[in-house]
Amino acid sequence: METNETRNPETNPETKPETEPEGKLQAHDAEQQPPEELDELQTKVRDLPESKWNLFQTIGGAVMGAACGYLLTEVSGYPSIGMYGTIAAALLALFGPRMIEKRLKRSVQKARVWMMIALGVWLLAKMLFMLLSGVPILNK
Repeated sequence: METNETRNPETNPETKPETEPEGKLQAHDAEQQPPEELDELQTKVRDLPESKWNLFQTIGGAVMGAACGYLLTEVSGYPSIGMYGTIAAALLALFGPRMIEKRLKRSVQKARVWMMIALGVWLLAKMLFMLLSGVPILNK
């Protein structure tokens, strides 16, 4: 007759007992990883104070957003290269921050936010300029 006791891994014949607990394995793996090697630029960026890094992200994100807005509104107006401006703006907005983040090995999340804010402001300003100057937004 079998009892209703729960079996420990050590007493259960169907499973093998673990040699080390989970917590010890994670700590052991973290100790064996070599220190991250950074080049000169990555070291400079890593050593920047957080306030200065946030300022650089704000400025860089705003410039990138304005560049995307310019590509979307001004360059796309040219008949021969218009579609390339739209493609370039999309590629810049999608892959620019990711490439910078991989190169610098530091998060650029605030730059992404400021890029979207600057792009929105650019598009809103362009729309207001068009409305005030009498340019029809929708053609018949």
